Amino acid sequence: MSTQDVANRFHELVSSGNFRETMVELYADNARHVEAVEMPDMPYPRILEGKDKLLDMSDHWEKTNEVHDFSCAKPLVNGDQFICEMMIDTTPGEGPMAGQRMKMTEQCLYTVTGDKISEAKFFYGMDC
Repeated sequence: MSTQDVANRFHELVSSGNFRETMVELYADNARHVEAVEMPDMPYPRILEGKDKLLDMSDHWEKTNEVHDFSCAKPLVNGDQFICEMMIDTTPGEGPMAGQRMKMTEQCLYTVTGDKISEAKFFYGMDC
């Protein structure tokens, strides 16, 4: 698949709420996530590597957060990368924001190696 194909499939899956399926289908085994900042009292580090660890983190996040609203803008592709803006309105069940509803918009930069996502970097601020 081309980067555009991966980006289009990513958007299709994520927009439908199929987050786990997105990782299973589109992420490389050695994929990594890089968060904007290290968050105190969070169970995962700022940089997390390996699809299995990313799936564990995603499952944990899904179990401990109530999502009120979510959107994913269409991706913009540049070479082997694509970026999309996501918005989430959620109430975390644990961590420093536990019980506090928050809205977050983030820019997500994905790098595609071969036909799989090899890295995701997240850039965000929070309006809590």
